[in-house]
Amino acid sequence: MLTRNNHEDKRDIKAGTDKLLCMFAPTRLRLLVALHEQGTLHAAAAALHVSPSAASQQLATLTKEAGTPLTEVDGRRLRFTEAGRVLVDHAYALLANLEHAFGDVQAAARGDLGQLCVGGVPSLIPTVLIPAAQAIREQHPRLRVGIHEITVPDCLDQLCSGDLDVIVSVTADVALPDDDPRCTRIELGTDDCHLVVPATHPIADHQVADLKRLADEDWISTAAGDACDQLLHSTCAAAGFRPNVRHRASDWAAIAALVEAGLGIALVPSHARLPTTAALTTIDVEDGPVQRRIHATIRRGTETRPAVARYLTTLKTAVAQHRASG
Repeated sequence: MLTRNNHEDKRDIKAGTDKLLCMFAPTRLRLLVALHEQGTLHAAAAALHVSPSAASQQLATLTKEAGTPLTEVDGRRLRFTEAGRVLVDHAYALLANLEHAFGDVQAAARGDLGQLCVGGVPSLIPTVLIPAAQAIREQHPRLRVGIHEITVPDCLDQLCSGDLDVIVSVTADVALPDDDPRCTRIELGTDDCHLVVPATHPIADHQVADLKRLADEDWISTAAGDACDQLLHSTCAAAGFRPNVRHRASDWAAIAALVEAGLGIALVPSHARLPTTAALTTIDVEDGPVQRRIHATIRRGTETRPAVARYLTTLKTAVAQHRASG
């Protein structure tokens, strides 16, 4: 177990090496390490493929930067002073940190390292965003994905400001003109919607429902004007009537409870996870399927970022797998 002093020592070492990075060029630190390993300046120069005169100049510059002698003549060799030995220890640590940093930069360039902030509408979080995040974690454990439930009116501003990297939504949730210079919308797939009625409803034993015969029913919908509400109204309009929306709720479990209580019927997308109960019946719509489209919205140009491109591919896979399982 690390003690408090151990942690303080590690912080001191990191602070020291960070300071050294600002003071000393890595090429000169590599010369110092080579001198420590090879024993002579001539051998160190050969190991680094530089001339002895260039190596001597680098060592002189490093000594000037340190403000104190780092070596002293010992016959035909150079011997490290105490300050030189201390700097050698720090040089090893610093050069290792630089190699680690270079590796991280390359990993980030490949899309294997980094962080993405993803916003999604509630119904898609369990069925699309979470499976996609799990797949990314398994395949690229150093690429972290943060999931945030979005508030539709504000999410586009969050995307454009950089607070979000990807928005996952359905048709009409995020209004975006085709020529918007800021963002790009990418279709991920479709989501079939079904009629949900109480098990005691007269059509509960039907495999498909003719919406025209349901014009006088009370309906349960989501918030007025959102994507699912618009889909309900457009679907009923195609059947020749305007739905009588008696109840509204933003939570699909609440909508299911209203249907189960016999207070109305609802058009529900397959990505909405309703409680499994014998009191509810799901029916296909005649002349269907009724579908909503699932989109990802990103800042224009970020589709070329490897991490974003990788995550978009994973999202498409999650949508397709959910559809296949349904």
